[in-house]
Amino acid sequence: MLHPLPRTVVRARELTRAEAARGPVPAFEYAYMPPRSPALQALHERVRDAGMWHRLPELQAMDGMFALPRRLRYVTAECGEFGAFYLPAEAEVVLCYETLGTLYERGQERQHDLGLDAGYPQRYVLANVRFIVLHETGHALAHLLDLPVTGRQEDAMDQLAAILMLRFAGLDETPGQVIDNLQMAADWLLSRSTGAYNLFAYAAEHALGEQRYFNLQCLIYGTDPEEFAGMVDAGDLTAARAASCPRETRLASRAWVRLLLPHLAPGYEVYGEEAARWLQERR
Repeated sequence: MLHPLPRTVVRARELTRAEAARGPVPAFEYAYMPPRSPALQALHERVRDAGMWHRLPELQAMDGMFALPRRLRYVTAECGEFGAFYLPAEAEVVLCYETLGTLYERGQERQHDLGLDAGYPQRYVLANVRFIVLHETGHALAHLLDLPVTGRQEDAMDQLAAILMLRFAGLDETPGQVIDNLQMAADWLLSRSTGAYNLFAYAAEHALGEQRYFNLQCLIYGTDPEEFAGMVDAGDLTAARAASCPRETRLASRAWVRLLLPHLAPGYEVYGEEAARWLQERR
């Protein structure tokens, strides 16, 4: 399978004395805020005891990778509704407990309708949490590193989330499992669509659910058009859009690599050299 970026293990080199003397680069912090609602208490305890943040391989691969001006904090919290968001003033990515419950219910629906195995709802939750959190991480990086993002920022963050899932998947995950995770994320984007929109929907900062779905399918298809040729026959992508997807995937991947490379933390030069070679090969 042709990935937008090669999947390799990211290991930082040992810091020099001068680098060590300057102190550690601000990295990620993780917290699980107790909810006020008794109905969310059990969910809070499950994600806290499972160490959910440390089960997201993309976050663990990136933790400490970038020279951030301040630490970036990841928090689970009660929000009163479904959601996840980045708070610039606090440099916090917040994932709402309500989101986890809603995703699990959708996973159960899919399990029932498609006759899937008992573990599917949990995999559905984890796949979507990864995509959602990485989308918000994109907002955080754009803010903290002052990245120049043009066009619709929400679309750019969807692209980055998909690229990071392809690049930093768990070492025990097969390419097929990585794609399955992205397909589950695409399903969630489409499932939230009502099919009927008013002026507020068209004016919203996010693209419509159908558009986000097909954009993500395009990124998946673009990684390996031969492997995913069946997506067109299945109606997951139009033939006209599919023709441009390999180029879209390549351009999006190159753009994000070029934006992030200058911000690698000391010790990650090897990764930078690898990414630079990749850029040269795909001009």
